[in-house]
Amino acid sequence: MSDFAKDAINPGRDPIERQMIISEAIWELLKEKTGLTDNDLVRKVREIDLRDGVLDGRARSGPPKACPKCGKNMDKGSSTCIYCGHNVPADVFSR
Repeated sequence: MSDFAKDAINPGRDPIERQMIISEAIWELLKEKTGLTDNDLVRKVREIDLRDGVLDGRARSGPPKACPKCGKNMDKGSSTCIYCGHNVPADVFSR
């Protein structure tokens, strides 16, 4: 990434504020390019929030994922099964 791009998306020292600015920019681009509306976003946020069964503004992590090769539970954040050594591609949205 160029220094210009780093400076553009890293305007301050507060990582939460920076994330909010990036999220807002992404949402505005999506609206411009796709015609999605704010209501579409609100519905999707609600849907994701309810995945754990509770509408509380939090997304709790789910149960451990099973290795597709041996079926044993894998450690959270691990991309390699400690039992059989199978390499599982990381899910960037897993918690």
